[in-house]
Amino acid sequence: MNTCLICESSEMSEAFRREGYAYFRCRSCGVLLVDLQLAPAEVFSHYSESYYEAEASGADTGRRGYPSYRNARTSMEASFVDKLDVVRRHVSSGRLLDAGAAYGLFLLTAAPHFECMGIDVSEYAASVARSEFGMNVRAGDIEHTEFPDNHFDAVVLWDIIEHLIHPVEALTEVHRVLKPGGWAFISTDDAANWLPRMLGSRWWALGAPMHLCHVSKQGISIACKRAGFAHHEFVSDPRSYGVAEVIKHFGVSYQNAALMRFGDWMQGNPLGRLVFHITRPEQFIAIARKADVSA
Repeated sequence: MNTCLICESSEMSEAFRREGYAYFRCRSCGVLLVDLQLAPAEVFSHYSESYYEAEASGADTGRRGYPSYRNARTSMEASFVDKLDVVRRHVSSGRLLDAGAAYGLFLLTAAPHFECMGIDVSEYAASVARSEFGMNVRAGDIEHTEFPDNHFDAVVLWDIIEHLIHPVEALTEVHRVLKPGGWAFISTDDAANWLPRMLGSRWWALGAPMHLCHVSKQGISIACKRAGFAHHEFVSDPRSYGVAEVIKHFGVSYQNAALMRFGDWMQGNPLGRLVFHITRPEQFIAIARKADVSA
């Protein structure tokens, strides 16, 4: 990898390797990139039912994603309430697109205030969103959509930017489909934060070939500017987690059977069902605005 996907700098150096993938860090903007050798269709194929429902998948190799997206609904919706508050501080109603909508749980939260639509590369997740949760989610890639120009008042990308093969191109497409004066909201991890740097190849957010581009705050600022956005800011990203859910998620991420068994045991324990709220040091929400040509 010779050139940074985000800032186009040639100041790239290999940081480490994990599970057969080489990770390169840009010394200019701080992003951490996977040297990907897969076609987009092969990357998208990983977002099957086993990615969202790892407990039931029976797979025994590689990072599999969520222990159970369905079972995490309570804590996810609590987090989405906080995220909706962030969105509504800037735009209170109108058309909203969730890019990377999964089962459509954020859309379900936002539906009383917005005309909601979602897109996700997973045919499976999009079908669950429609059939189980009644949300308007279509299968597709945010880097290449068929939405008209200047169509949405808000686009959200919750924990999606790290999954993208071409993040700047995706943000350029987001900019295109937003109305003048529209807003984009991007939650992700800051790969230049002290915690990911300290953990190195043991950072739990690593998960190629699903997680490909771990941005920094500087990197997302550059990407938004390259995509055409005129304004951006950063806010904190408080999250809600179930105790057993966290234990099982680490078990899935690190392929640790003991943690998975402990998480299963905690699932039946009142303590394991507790939901706690935390703002992790490496997480943030970037907020970008498309210029209002009428202003």
